Amino acid sequence: MQSDLIFKPDELVDPSNYPKEQREVIDELNKKINLCMGIITALGKEYHTIWIVDRKDLTMRLYGSTGEHATRGAVGLGQRSDNYDDAITEYIDTYVADRAESVQREVKSEVVLENIKNGELYTVDYMRMADDGSITYHQMAFALAGEPDEADKFILAFRDIDKSMRKHISDKLYLREQLDIVAALSRDYYNIFKIDINTGTVVILKLDGYVTKGMEKPGEKKYSYDVLCRQYITDRVYSEDQPAMFKAMCFETICAKMREQEEYVSSYRVIDKGEIHYYQFTYLPVNPQNLSQGILAAFKNVDDIVRSAKEREALAILAETDIMTGILNRGSGESKVKEALANGRGGMLCILDIDDFKYTNDTFGHDVGDKVIRGIADIISNEFRERDIVFRLGGDEYAVFAFGINDESAGCAMIQRIFSKIKELGIPELAESEYEISVSAGAALTETGEKADFEELYKKADSGVYRCKEVQGCAVAFFDSGLFS
Repeated sequence: MQSDLIFKPDELVDPSNYPKEQREVIDELNKKINLCMGIITALGKEYHTIWIVDRKDLTMRLYGSTGEHATRGAVGLGQRSDNYDDAITEYIDTYVADRAESVQREVKSEVVLENIKNGELYTVDYMRMADDGSITYHQMAFALAGEPDEADKFILAFRDIDKSMRKHISDKLYLREQLDIVAALSRDYYNIFKIDINTGTVVILKLDGYVTKGMEKPGEKKYSYDVLCRQYITDRVYSEDQPAMFKAMCFETICAKMREQEEYVSSYRVIDKGEIHYYQFTYLPVNPQNLSQGILAAFKNVDDIVRSAKEREALAILAETDIMTGILNRGSGESKVKEALANGRGGMLCILDIDDFKYTNDTFGHDVGDKVIRGIADIISNEFRERDIVFRLGGDEYAVFAFGINDESAGCAMIQRIFSKIKELGIPELAESEYEISVSAGAALTETGEKADFEELYKKADSGVYRCKEVQGCAVAFFDSGLFS
């Protein structure tokens, strides 16, 4: 091809003046070079050592290295053997401290080429053992050096993950501890952040869950913690929970909690597409002895845990509940009273027994008898306080432990309210009969601060029940005291 371009001695030629065919060749070459260099430059921002490997014969040459101590061994291996498979095999045998066989499989040339053939970045993480025996987290990255259908080389790059993490940690002594914490949190938590307690800013370490407005992928970009927190709560948290969460998650609260405790955990509700979900946040100091090293914040969905907890709670309630009346059964009621007495909590133990209950069953039927049992249980439960322990002893007997009732007159007033409600109890089947429902009650007191024996207290209260059986209608007798009717 005859070129009409005239060259003059000592004169640079403007590429725009090249013949068209030459310009196309040069432009295409420059395009490939720029693309390859762009990939290398991007990797070079984070990776300390970069090799260029031929896709066909797997020969490799060093593109660049920082010369750091951690890289010198790898560079030396690569220079002793110009074949990728040989060099990488020796590198792993020499330096990889954990799951070496698995890493060997992951970095074989055929595996690497398969993973990067469409232009993807392929990475392999591993633990590297240094000459002094210390272990750090490292990563190998692989990428084609150009477009998938044109690149005749691929890139192998190394980086020290620990070094990247150290950008956010001032004290290397706690580096491994933070990595362990992050690794542990990463198994369960969608989003993980690191908060700078000195500036109130936050960087993103992991972001697999919901991204609130203004958030980007993990990296070194710093955000205002309180701004993101308010935005997240406004966008996601269920309206009823928002006031509490604004207080619970604000920067001031987090800092205060971290000065008091080594873990701050709480749950809240999230609204997503009209559905309520349960979430949990966890805050941990990087170093409890030095909060200036930062706080880790992690968030996860706990729907399954909440459902399991609710199921366990339902089973526990069912196990403690008397099926007929809905109040505590004897076993759970006695257990709760014994615990209270063992802790020196004083009060009144009252036992109530329905009078002539056999007559009720025999005369009006067991269905009516069941209504009487349930009706009296409802009265006792409603008239005593929520904190008091109300339970069914079995059959036609009930018991109550009323906290803080250490005076007979106060106890008598509470029991008299029960009597008045029982007289008003409306059972349709008994409306036209002359039968009146009544109970006999016995009570015993124990002082606050004194550890009382349940069995002894029960005997004292039960003795009052027998005394009242001699009285017509509702009556109560306190141990070692007169009869109140």
